[in-house]
Amino acid sequence: MSTSSQLENTARTWWQQWQPRLLLLYLIVAVLLLTMSIAGHFRLLQDVGKPFGGFFWAVDADQDAVVVVSTPAQLPAFALKTQSITSSVHITAINGKPVLAHIATVYQQAHAGELITYTVRDNSGGSSSITWGVSLFTLDMWWQDYGLASLAGLIWLIVGAFLVYKATEWSGAVEGITLLPPAILLLLYSQWGNVQQLFYPSAIVQLIWIPAFALLGAAFIHLSLTYHPLSLDKSTRPNIVVDLFPYLPLLALLTYEWGTFLLLGHVPMRINLSVSLGYTVIGGLISFCIGINTFLRLGIVFPPGRSQKRVSQATTIPLRTRHRVGDLLTLWIGGVGLGIGLGVLPILLTGQPLLPLSTFFIVVGIYPLILLYAIRSLRLLDHLQLTLDQREIALQEQRRIGEELMQTNQELQQATSLLLHADAHLRSLLSQRIHDQPRQQALRIRSLLAHWQHKLRIEAERDPENKVSVQPLIEVLGKVRKVSEELEGDLRGLQLLVEDVYQRRSLGLKLHLEKLLLEDLPGLHPESPLKVRADLWALDALSSELEQTEEGAKIAEAIAYTITQALLNIYNHAGATTAQVRTRQTHDMLEIEIRDDGRGFDPEHIPLEKTSLFKAQLKAREAGGTLHISSVPRPQAQHGTLIQLSIPLQAIEKSLTLPPPHTEAPRQPAPGIRLRDEPHPSSPLPPFP
Repeated sequence: MSTSSQLENTARTWWQQWQPRLLLLYLIVAVLLLTMSIAGHFRLLQDVGKPFGGFFWAVDADQDAVVVVSTPAQLPAFALKTQSITSSVHITAINGKPVLAHIATVYQQAHAGELITYTVRDNSGGSSSITWGVSLFTLDMWWQDYGLASLAGLIWLIVGAFLVYKATEWSGAVEGITLLPPAILLLLYSQWGNVQQLFYPSAIVQLIWIPAFALLGAAFIHLSLTYHPLSLDKSTRPNIVVDLFPYLPLLALLTYEWGTFLLLGHVPMRINLSVSLGYTVIGGLISFCIGINTFLRLGIVFPPGRSQKRVSQATTIPLRTRHRVGDLLTLWIGGVGLGIGLGVLPILLTGQPLLPLSTFFIVVGIYPLILLYAIRSLRLLDHLQLTLDQREIALQEQRRIGEELMQTNQELQQATSLLLHADAHLRSLLSQRIHDQPRQQALRIRSLLAHWQHKLRIEAERDPENKVSVQPLIEVLGKVRKVSEELEGDLRGLQLLVEDVYQRRSLGLKLHLEKLLLEDLPGLHPESPLKVRADLWALDALSSELEQTEEGAKIAEAIAYTITQALLNIYNHAGATTAQVRTRQTHDMLEIEIRDDGRGFDPEHIPLEKTSLFKAQLKAREAGGTLHISSVPRPQAQHGTLIQLSIPLQAIEKSLTLPPPHTEAPRQPAPGIRLRDEPHPSSPLPPFP
């Protein structure tokens, strides 16, 4: 995909550089053609209102004679056939005098309706005479025979320039460039034929207008090759086979024309016309065959079941390309067929198109407009289809990214679940180890110190003589006992910080929370003025076996951790005087609210090191519930913080229906650790004083 994108970018950059140059070259050619066309029309318009023989004629320098080009539609057809492959009838004399030397003088001296005698030499070499009346050349005759032709040529020229200007790649420019040959033939038609004045075929006619027929045949082949499936992936830049091969035969024709023109001063008109028109027909036939082959490769002519190979070739071409190429080829082949059938072949055979010249020029002028509309519509449809394909690719890419994000989210949720489970497990172990090791040791030290302090005091009272020496020891033991009590309190506070999972699982969730609210937290913060009111009645709905399942343990963990961390934050940071823990049960939800009247904070700007509430949200989500935090900072009214934990009862019921975990062997304590109900291995201690 990356290589394809780079190639497309390279081709686009190349076209952006060369399109202005190609368009400028096209405009220069267009200006030259218009200049030559205007010069020809200026010559013809000079004869308007003058007498002429009733037909348009041209000079055949090889035969020193005149040939008939066409007859105006306003006049009866001249008795002689027009010049063609099948007819070589020449006018050799006029009123008995050599035609080339006297035809212009005879017409200048004649009057409308005057009869003129023409001596004619036919194909076999025999001579005959024809008498025909003189007519006046009118502006309407000029318009229908030459003006309409130039108008049609101008339309072809403008349409070609527009297609080149709007082309987005080289193949689009080819569509515009191949409209030049018809434009040349129509625009330079004004250079062909005489009315009254003697005008020998100029270099424009011999070297440009007549070869334009052959150029038209090459354009047929060029455009058909451009639309061929084998060229579709190479149409972004010029290709030697596609863009040069159709024009190679023209090199031989141009060499012959320029050679004879330089040697003889003119090009034999009959040979020149025959070769040029012949290549037009050959180009049309080759273009038709290439088009049929393209239809076969696109799978348009025959149904898909005819050939598996053809089907595989057709399916490799995008649907939008097949439709566009099929429509363009249908339009182009239809135009080629009409052009050859109505124009080229009749001119070859009879010297005149099948339709009257004025009608033929109108049809030819309308066709490029139809072609422009079709090409523009197909380009817009192609662009729309390309946009839809790109959007489809983008949607597929977004879908793929979405699936990857969902998979990543699932992995993150799984990782979060594992981390929370590991966190709860480690805090449980830490709580148990704090309870079983340092706290029990601190309790044992305090008990021993109290015992020996009491014993020494009694001994000192019984023995007044040693009272002085024992008193310092009693004081030291008292200080150590006080440190031991402080150590025990600190350990209890540390146990609360990690949420006393050991106590929670021993007492049950509700009793653990009641002890936490009424004893542990007030004992940890004896100096705090905070008064906590608790309403935990809704927790009675929870079974004592809640934590026997994995889901139940998550629910208990979320409830206990949220309440513990919220109250610790209230004691340590809120500066509140009252706090309330309230539970309630609706028809489908267990809700817990922790509210205080403290200083409040901005929930959107919690420091990164304060992770307790974030962990509480994760634990609530892991339990299937939600945690909402709202806070109003001082000095606003109703300042304080509200934490709302909601857990669906459906999740609680689900946790109670799960099968109990597998029973395991009794847990063996680690060295130095004893279970809660296990007696300490040392000697029994006296009760606390």
